[in-house]
Amino acid sequence: MYKKILVPFDSSSQSHSAAQHALKLATVSKATVTLFHVIQEVHYSPEGIIKMRKGVDRDEVLNELKIKAQAMLDQLEANLKGSSVGSDIKIETAVVVGNPPREILKKAKIEGYDVIVMGSRGLGKIPGILMGSVSNKVCSGATCPVIVIHTT
Repeated sequence: MYKKILVPFDSSSQSHSAAQHALKLATVSKATVTLFHVIQEVHYSPEGIIKMRKGVDRDEVLNELKIKAQAMLDQLEANLKGSSVGSDIKIETAVVVGNPPREILKKAKIEGYDVIVMGSRGLGKIPGILMGSVSNKVCSGATCPVIVIHTT
């Protein structure tokens, strides 16, 4: 059964559902859950572009985004541990900067995760391929099983 479960989280309803599903899996298998957020490189982030135009230092922008992302994951961790299912589950968090699919795949492979549980953006098969969604890229490149949670 699973020992390490990776949950890429972007605060979408799908990623919330994925976190809940991962918690249920972790309860059954006594696994550790890692909530993982990837901050898109600043030059691609709308927030980053606005702040860069105002003359704010790139490192300052990244630091601010990391703090916000960590606070988001800390809140999710508290909510999950506060649920009846999650009280005994070990939950870790991590925030990195980079290309989301690449960073998710790298973390899963290097740190030996048994499964990735992530949300879908709700796209059909053809639009997902054409738009190159994160979940599609992770499914295509993962060396471990990937569970994609789709909510309507």
